[in-house]
Amino acid sequence: MPTPALQPFLDATGRIVHHLNAIVVGLSAVEAGKAVKPATMDISWSPLDPRTSSRQARTFALRSTLVFLSEELNAYLDHLTAFPSVGRPEDWDSKSKADRLMAVWRLLRLEDDFTLMGVTLVEHWRNRIIHRKSNAHLTDAQRKMFVDAVKEIGENYKNLDPKRTLENFEKNAPTLKDVSSLTAMAIRYVKMLDEAVPEPKSADEVINWLSALNLSDALDRVRRISSAKGKEEVGVSTFFRTHCPELLDAYTYYCTNKL
Repeated sequence: MPTPALQPFLDATGRIVHHLNAIVVGLSAVEAGKAVKPATMDISWSPLDPRTSSRQARTFALRSTLVFLSEELNAYLDHLTAFPSVGRPEDWDSKSKADRLMAVWRLLRLEDDFTLMGVTLVEHWRNRIIHRKSNAHLTDAQRKMFVDAVKEIGENYKNLDPKRTLENFEKNAPTLKDVSSLTAMAIRYVKMLDEAVPEPKSADEVINWLSALNLSDALDRVRRISSAKGKEEVGVSTFFRTHCPELLDAYTYYCTNKL
């Protein structure tokens, strides 16, 4: 089912993509020698070689994007595993970000594929960017799964060559195609997890979901106030559509006969 953890991730990732694209477009003007520093901008900027300066700044932006993407993935997993239909794997706090990706994937009984390998690569790349001495990498089996999916990856991610992406990873030199494609894989990974989350199957499970979302007290208040006005059905329906539309059908089916 779509969970309340999904939209915040999609919103944040959308902003990351927008910001990267804006930077890349702006840097194209720098590289072409068309960018001029505004007189009101109190910074020092007079590159001797605009082309080199632009390309170095682009690499910085790409590396930064991978770091932000990694953080959003981890925030999504923290949010997702707080829900009763998912649960948090053992030793969560001591697991690496890459291990968390795999733990939740397998907890929801999804089969390993190139998507999981792609987001795992994001986490390893983040480690290499943040920690200069990091030797984080895919295992031989993971590399093989990623590379062997060359046809499917190429068809779905603008002819991305997974072997070349791994070569860029080893050089710590991501390209725009690498980052854009890995971001798309991260979105696919998150959506696959969300789709695998079982929906509540009883009133108790719905109540547990509401408790996990810290909405139980707020719902009780809405029910009391709207019931006093003879509009409980409308009040409760509006509450769910505003705060957690994902649970409206389950609440309607298991918890009330009025909506």
